[in-house]
Amino acid sequence: MILGTVLKPSTTSSLPLLLAGPILRKTTATEVVLWLATSSSLVGRADLYIRETEHIRETEHSRETGFSNEKEHSEPKQDQPFYTSSLEEHDSIQVGTHAWITLIRLQGEFPTNTLLEYDIHTESGSLKELAPHLVYNGKSRVEFKISTSADYILHGSCRNPHHPSKDSLVAADNKIADQSVAERPDMLMMSGDQIYADHVAGPTLDAIQQVIQLLGLVGESLPTDSQIKQINNSDALYNSEYHLYQRHHYLPHHTASESMIDKLFPNRGVPIFSSTDCENHLVTLSEFIAMYLLVWSPTLWQCVNRGRLIENNFTQGGRQLTPTEQQQWRDESVIMDDFIAGLPQVQRLFAHIPTYMIFDDHDVTDDWNLTVGWEHAVDQNQFATQVIGNGLAAYWMCQGWGNKPESFNKEFIKQAKQLFGFQWHAENQAQNETGGNNTEHSVGNIEPNKHQAFIEMLGRFEEWHYTIDTSPKVIVLDTRTRRWRSESRMNKPSGLMDWEALIEFQHQLLHQDKVVIVSAAPMFGVKFIETLQKMATTIGKPLVIDAENWMAHPGSANTLISIFTHTKTPTNFVVLSGDVHYSFAYDIKLRYRRNSPNIYQITCSGIKNQFPTSLLKFCDVWDRLLYSPRSILNYFTKRKRLKIEKRSPDNQTFYRLSNRSAIGELKLDSEGKPQAITTLSGDGKVTRFPEPD
Repeated sequence: MILGTVLKPSTTSSLPLLLAGPILRKTTATEVVLWLATSSSLVGRADLYIRETEHIRETEHSRETGFSNEKEHSEPKQDQPFYTSSLEEHDSIQVGTHAWITLIRLQGEFPTNTLLEYDIHTESGSLKELAPHLVYNGKSRVEFKISTSADYILHGSCRNPHHPSKDSLVAADNKIADQSVAERPDMLMMSGDQIYADHVAGPTLDAIQQVIQLLGLVGESLPTDSQIKQINNSDALYNSEYHLYQRHHYLPHHTASESMIDKLFPNRGVPIFSSTDCENHLVTLSEFIAMYLLVWSPTLWQCVNRGRLIENNFTQGGRQLTPTEQQQWRDESVIMDDFIAGLPQVQRLFAHIPTYMIFDDHDVTDDWNLTVGWEHAVDQNQFATQVIGNGLAAYWMCQGWGNKPESFNKEFIKQAKQLFGFQWHAENQAQNETGGNNTEHSVGNIEPNKHQAFIEMLGRFEEWHYTIDTSPKVIVLDTRTRRWRSESRMNKPSGLMDWEALIEFQHQLLHQDKVVIVSAAPMFGVKFIETLQKMATTIGKPLVIDAENWMAHPGSANTLISIFTHTKTPTNFVVLSGDVHYSFAYDIKLRYRRNSPNIYQITCSGIKNQFPTSLLKFCDVWDRLLYSPRSILNYFTKRKRLKIEKRSPDNQTFYRLSNRSAIGELKLDSEGKPQAITTLSGDGKVTRFPEPD
């Protein structure tokens, strides 16, 4: 189903006012957070409504009856909001002449487990007038609930727009369209790789360049310690022959390495950006921001000329694309057509379900902070540092900000606003003041000193992790920026969390009877694949096979298992993960312990990505043969104190790993144990993981 997207323009430009969003983010009894991007500053109000007099239950019984009276509230008329907030009161950051990113934080005392609605009234109209497709059929406003429970969770990771599979977020929206608010998930957890900054399709990168021009997004100076020193600013990059399908020749290299191969060839350059598909790697902050706007909303796709390159005879920056690149462009365009067609539904899904996010590597770059050697290479290269900083800055603005807004104080927001405090040319300033409709502007660059200061601040920041105070408690881990660095070898994988972070994690678990843990990478993965990763690490090439698993570093592995064995930690652990591009479910017990906690590793990946089928089947077979629960080989691994039983997908008899682009659905019982583990694929097929016999 393709939704109509008749969009109302801004009062100050020919662009639609609503560029992306609203995305419903953090929702609690005291706060409702909305994220959105607009083409002009917001003037108006945000309203909350109580739709029904009944209240949604937080218990299992509620799924049958629907409502309960948890709290008494004075009931206003349905057409009258019970809460109103001026839009001008909320933090908004202007990132271009026609681009604002706003976080609306509605704070007060709100009814929980109740059918609520919200609306945003602007000078250009209400939300339904701005984007009619955001509202489900027959409804007047966007409906949602503030759940005190987390017993029904949608979860997944790894959404690559040009992967040739269906977008499972569209399938999720199709399902939710047929559900009442009481039946809908309590939250949507996006556990990493919401964008692929290192693997961008050619048509998408061209669209990004047009969006930068349309919105007047900021430019920036670029350090000259890349491979092409002549490219010293963003305009030079966009107009160069290295802009499209050639960026791997532009990205910097380093020579310091401890691997045997690199010692034999000491002058051989090693790419800092390790992705094998980085020919269109995002570089500038504006590119990262534009990418988010394009993968979360259909709006700007309607404003760009997708056939521009074809009209220019596939010539860009004075270079004509090779026949292979031209064919790649055509193949990617076909896939992108299908992706764009589903974006109205993705936008609608995000508007209705409380959505939480955390980064993995591709949100910034492949293998981000994998080894201490990689980190040193980045630190010694100004260009690489700036690209990584741009990715993290865009992540904060488009993802991290909405998870836990209170972590970012007034000084943080002030510095972010100052970063974009560029000077417009006089003619553009005058035109804006008179309400001109020109959508292409020549804008200034970010001041290098401010840019560097902001990146340095982000590098020091240690509050990307957060908790959601539901029942069970949801703990979302940062496994990227607070790593346990190896002290023995530069190319040895770092532990996913350092000692201090793990201790904080343990304190959050104490005296909880049940908990949901969100870790981008599985805590307990496929042992055979982990063995292959260890072999690659041994020869000094951890980047070759993405040696990122909890058990790759002895310090973090042993500490993690000690946490699970602690007597004051929960009885029931559910671990939600992504990253690996396949799905599986494990039931885990402690060996030789009568009263073992119940640990459930549930992995769903990717939302729009898959593992190579033949390779996955090979790994699946050998993992089952070598590392069954009764295998003696388990006693030679770091998880020897654990007994792991693998759940079989109901659509296959022998294999334990499911290789479909899908979104995970998890339903928990009152004790925090999985009641149902399923995945919903992009083509609408459901895969169940029943309990092991």
